[in-house]
Amino acid sequence: MNEDDSQRLAQLYALKGYEISDNREDSDLVIINSCTVRQHAEDKAVSELGRLRKWKKAKQGRKIIFAGCAAQRLKKDLKKRFPFLDSVIGAKDYKDLFSRQDSKILSQYPQAKIFNSPISDYLTIMRGCSMKCSYCIVPAVRGPAVSSDFEEILNSAKNKVSTGIKELILLGQTVNCYKDREKNKTFTDLLKALSEIDGLERIKFMSPHPLFFTKDFFDLFSKEKKISRHIHLPVQSGCDKVLSAMKRGYKCADYLQIIEKLRKADDSVSISTDFIVGFPGETQKDFEETLKLAEKAKFSFAFCFKYSPRTDKPSDISDISDLQMSKRLSILLEKVKEISKKVFEGRIGKTEEVLAEKENYGKTSSGFNCAIIDSRKVKAGEKVQVKIEKTAGNKLYGKVLK
Repeated sequence: MNEDDSQRLAQLYALKGYEISDNREDSDLVIINSCTVRQHAEDKAVSELGRLRKWKKAKQGRKIIFAGCAAQRLKKDLKKRFPFLDSVIGAKDYKDLFSRQDSKILSQYPQAKIFNSPISDYLTIMRGCSMKCSYCIVPAVRGPAVSSDFEEILNSAKNKVSTGIKELILLGQTVNCYKDREKNKTFTDLLKALSEIDGLERIKFMSPHPLFFTKDFFDLFSKEKKISRHIHLPVQSGCDKVLSAMKRGYKCADYLQIIEKLRKADDSVSISTDFIVGFPGETQKDFEETLKLAEKAKFSFAFCFKYSPRTDKPSDISDISDLQMSKRLSILLEKVKEISKKVFEGRIGKTEEVLAEKENYGKTSSGFNCAIIDSRKVKAGEKVQVKIEKTAGNKLYGKVLK
């Protein structure tokens, strides 16, 4: 979502006459679009801002904008700490900045596309989050969940497809709780409508929440092959006690049942996840439960992080040392690597749908990088069936089925 917001900021400034520069020294304006989901991310953004002091002083007329979630959280102090800063745009300001009228105009500026492959693009369908996960600062800096207008999303999708986009990645903090209440349209309704757009080959979404899967979704998922067979489903912990303290709203058995339903709908689906280690009160036994869940779920990969407190409350400070957190993180990463290797090897001999991002290289519907190793030239945007012959590192290799 940070990348999509950055892209939209670039498009907004394209309307004001700016164009993207590859060289900071040639630039007149620098925008830092910050994240604050972990302290490390916020610290990196603020440090970068500090380093820009010399850049701005070196040439008259240069401007600096600090934007995003860290900007929202630190708004009051930023101008005091960095008097050379020209403007602060918090994440909550994006709602007005990216108005509906702007959205229609912004879709006409594909030259400001700065992330993802030439054939893939983001589509934010909701902003904010109404969940109360105890470790998360997103609701505070982005506000409660607000879904975008159903027709506006479809129009934006069609505009993107008209510029050559073949894959759309739907974005939302809890993307599968999307609902246009005025039109009584759900997330499943949106997926179905998007799948009917000619020229759109694949629909991905991130990140769904385990609480918001429905029977209608599973029914559509089993039939509509335009929906990516890769689901990134954050779990955070494999221990019910820790999940309860995190206020996630589900137990491990509930989470594993969702995975079972996804694989029953299509056994080619791959599942990835997020884990947090070192949450306050997590014991060694609790951590071992996380390792067991990783084994049961057979994740294709996982993003694993040490717990990062987002408030100064004593209850939010972990009682686990950084050294112990680092040890647990290392063990978990090794376990995920071991499981992932088996998942990759299990793809050998199977047929995968590949959407090429460049000649003879792309991603499978199940989310794996895939190189096409026969003599046929598969062009960017072309969708082919590929039989996987081998795997190396984080890539699959295969030949196009004739």
